Amino acid sequence: MIIKRNMAIDSLTKVCDESLKLIKELIEADNETYGKGYEDGMAAQAKVQHTLRPWVGLKDEEISELVRETYNTGSFVRAIEAKLKEKNGAAT
Repeated sequence: MIIKRNMAIDSLTKVCDESLKLIKELIEADNETYGKGYEDGMAAQAKVQHTLRPWVGLKDEEISELVRETYNTGSFVRAIEAKLKEKNGAAT
């Protein structure tokens, strides 16, 4: 009876050890995947930040000039929009 019990314990121990080994491998693989995704995401964010230029606004003199050049609200707004696009490199 003791021999059978010891054999059962040994078998169960081997199964548990193998299961634990597999679980650790799965956790490690999952951590590697997460780490790779995080690194890729950070690299993409850095690339986007690198390509963004700071916004350039209008100086008071430029606003005054636009006001003098335009007399109605629609023209003034369009003139401001065109000037900002020009200063910030956007296609008009």
